[in-house]
Amino acid sequence: EDHRSTFCHPDDEDWELHGDKEMCRCGHKKKLHASGASGAAAVPYPTYWSQASSSCLPGAVSEGDGSDAAEFSERPEMGEDMLKRLQSLVTDTYSDVTTRDRQRHSGSWMVPKDFTLVQAWRNENSKLWRKYCVKKAELQQEVKTADAKRFEVYDDVLTTKVWSAYGDQLDTSINEWYLWHGTSSSAAHNICMSDFKMRLAGSATGTLYGRGSYFAESITKADEYSKEEDGLYTVLLCRVLGGRVKYTADRNPDPDALTRECTQGESDCILGDRIKISGTYREFIVFDTENVYPEYIVKYKRGELFKSKSHP
Repeated sequence: EDHRSTFCHPDDEDWELHGDKEMCRCGHKKKLHASGASGAAAVPYPTYWSQASSSCLPGAVSEGDGSDAAEFSERPEMGEDMLKRLQSLVTDTYSDVTTRDRQRHSGSWMVPKDFTLVQAWRNENSKLWRKYCVKKAELQQEVKTADAKRFEVYDDVLTTKVWSAYGDQLDTSINEWYLWHGTSSSAAHNICMSDFKMRLAGSATGTLYGRGSYFAESITKADEYSKEEDGLYTVLLCRVLGGRVKYTADRNPDPDALTRECTQGESDCILGDRIKISGTYREFIVFDTENVYPEYIVKYKRGELFKSKSHP
């Protein structure tokens, strides 16, 4: 909000072009500021959304007069069938590889033997969904006119492959993925209500690839950043628009250069490949809230800790 009140953007009445027609005054690309100002009825919503509030978390709200254009922000709790599906995703994206980040955040290199899902909610937020859909439509339009190299497809993302087996098809042509994001319970609820806060990005995970929001295809990697509250840990399962991917397998990447590549250059996200470098994990970093939709809050228990083969 501070940013939007300080700088002009494409959807403002007093918008003026300054220099490069694709840049706004703040120095970011215009497409980083797609407007989400139109009404709730402007985009279609997933058919499996309930848009009901009877089983929502405390704090869920519905806005408007009940018409088709009324905004809504609800988090219905998931039933047994969805919990089984999410548990399968957790199990299928598990790895016993440990990293310095686990030692840094938990004080130990030890890895949980498994993760047991306890509870989950789906985030049904009309404003955040609409903003995501606007960005997705922009990328779909761009890919029609862009050369293949500019939209190199990464269709081997584990979370997406596993989840798509259930029938939920994402747009691979623009690198749309499902990815995990480790966080705290309170932060997860805040994100689902009001979106990621990019000004705080990197504060919990580090800034190896720049001050963006970090996502993982492995539940074990996301768990490294999860916070324990009342014996449970929390991750978000998010839809992510990778768009034009900046791939890097550098052992010591330049975070400032990578950030500029996404905020001022042609790329939409960073794919940091630590599997290639050290046999650990890949991380996906985005710098724009419109590229992410936090769809599920997942709470789980860690299994017994053990010393895996990757322990230094």
